[in-house]
Amino acid sequence: MHIIRNQQMNTMKQHKAQIFNKKACFFLKQNYPTKTSELSDRRLDAMVSEGVQRSEKYNIKSERCVIAFLEFMFSLSFDFDSNPRTLWTKNILSDTGLKEEEKIMKIIDTLKE
Repeated sequence: MHIIRNQQMNTMKQHKAQIFNKKACFFLKQNYPTKTSELSDRRLDAMVSEGVQRSEKYNIKSERCVIAFLEFMFSLSFDFDSNPRTLWTKNILSDTGLKEEEKIMKIIDTLKE
């Protein structure tokens, strides 16, 4: 029987987070080249990390939904969930009655109106 220690588990979580950050940075560079070209790789990685932390506050954890959250950061504003111009998004994100996919779709649907 193998036992995974907390330190090993933390190492695996960190590695998984690094892989996700790399994929997210690549995605953002491909889809938002104008905005990301002005950023160093280190700065973009830091922005992705911050976005992941912020999305977790709203119980958004799946890779797909976190990527959507990051897209809102680059298409609306970096601080879209606290910016007075897009504060309506926070009401949706904070709605505990909605699943993460529903939150993302509700924001997208509202933007289409």
